[in-house]
Amino acid sequence: MRTCVVASVFTISLIAGGVCTAAAGQQAEEAKANAVLAEARKALGGADRLASVQRLQINGTIRRANGNFNLEGDSEVFFELPDKFRRNESLTIGGGSNFERTEILNGAEFSTEVSGGDFGGRGRRFGGGFPGAGGGGAGADGRGAPSPEAQERLRDFQRRNIQSEVSRLLVALLLTSEAPFRWIGTAQAPDGSADVVEVKTPDGGATRLFIDTMTHMPLMMTWTGQAGRGTGRGGRRGQAAPDQAPPTDGRGAGADAPAGAEPAQGRRGRGAQGAPVTLEMHLSEYKAVNGIVLPHLITRGVSGETNEEWHVRSYRINPNLKANTFTK
Repeated sequence: MRTCVVASVFTISLIAGGVCTAAAGQQAEEAKANAVLAEARKALGGADRLASVQRLQINGTIRRANGNFNLEGDSEVFFELPDKFRRNESLTIGGGSNFERTEILNGAEFSTEVSGGDFGGRGRRFGGGFPGAGGGGAGADGRGAPSPEAQERLRDFQRRNIQSEVSRLLVALLLTSEAPFRWIGTAQAPDGSADVVEVKTPDGGATRLFIDTMTHMPLMMTWTGQAGRGTGRGGRRGQAAPDQAPPTDGRGAGADAPAGAEPAQGRRGRGAQGAPVTLEMHLSEYKAVNGIVLPHLITRGVSGETNEEWHVRSYRINPNLKANTFTK
């Protein structure tokens, strides 16, 4: 409920106090954002410590709403700045069958693979750039291969989507981005206020970061995405509405969902997208790791409804990673 209040009050403040978009105004917005971020970096352990992080490994457990059942299991994430990322997930569907999901980004190359569960032990690959990664997920459902132009559009969409996911995570964890930040305003809520800064992600969208004005700790992020597949609207905490399709939380086209979950879409058709909604990422349970304060609970949701919980067991800062970590 608090996040809904923050968003509505902030909207009112924007309407009441619009700012000019001239160069001088934009420079002032960037300067203010940099000042806010400087305080936040200090609260997280200091700008130098954050800048020293070039590689990061995160281990934890994840619980994700998926239609009228849940996915839960282990998650392992690797970063190598600025543009290498790997996420391994070993998940159980509703306490039943298991499947493995691997997502990789290496510069402009990317790949997503799902195996096990209803795939009969065989992997399904989507995306492009890696040898054998497939020509894009659009033709993976057996309805015929799309045109080369459609495949390229899909690959570009998937690439920008995963690049934007990685960009948001790096902002959330390390307050780093290759794009400039600008200050938006101050959001008010019954239990406090937050400075709001905004940054563009590779998909061209704007992500807003809310930073507590008292503690200077990052609280949450919001961005706009499609309702469509598995946003979990109307569900309880950790449980989506029964008629929702597999959630992607703004992280993909949905083609990587387990095959057993696909009938949940019924006659609405695969890949159908609804009206844009506000997607949220909440950061909490901060603990110090090698002098850097990092969140150990990261939740995601839509318009105040939570559909994913990521509990971090451990962080490793600047670990020695295998040479093939970011390749297939």
